[in-house]
Amino acid sequence: MKGKRYNRIKEEWDITSGDFFVIGYRTLMLSTKTFVRIQKEAEKILGDGAAVIFYEAGKKAVLVSVKRIEEEWKSEGEELIRGLEEFYAEVGFGKFIVGEAKAEGEGELMIKVENSFIAKEYGKSDVPVCHFLRGYCAGIGEALTNQEMDAEEVKCVACGDDHCEFAVKMVE
Repeated sequence: MKGKRYNRIKEEWDITSGDFFVIGYRTLMLSTKTFVRIQKEAEKILGDGAAVIFYEAGKKAVLVSVKRIEEEWKSEGEELIRGLEEFYAEVGFGKFIVGEAKAEGEGELMIKVENSFIAKEYGKSDVPVCHFLRGYCAGIGEALTNQEMDAEEVKCVACGDDHCEFAVKMVE
């Protein structure tokens, strides 16, 4: 079933030039296998530094896309959150569920991601692996609060959890 915003997402293909645009941004279709292969190679070469790069890339990417989505859909607040949840599901990132923290110390926001494209492809791991989505979640928090935010992946499918979950907190 398509989300209510589905037909507002503008996709443009130009096979003669090789261009593909989603909500006005040139986009690359990349398999999850290739994305995870890039991440794993970066981890081999850079160690823990790879997590920082993927986190920062995710955070910056979401801030650009949120701004564009706000402009395109004229949404804010709860409507923007629901639109983001639908958009990320439609582009294959997984099913995002943005909610407030349930208990003190749990974070400013809790973002659950079912069917994470990274964790699902990555395979088993002793540590959470969704660094790019962790950055995305921090960026969503920043976009919603206009505060500097950080995110921690507290559950990860690659670690055996049934979904991935991110605690998003203000940076002090």
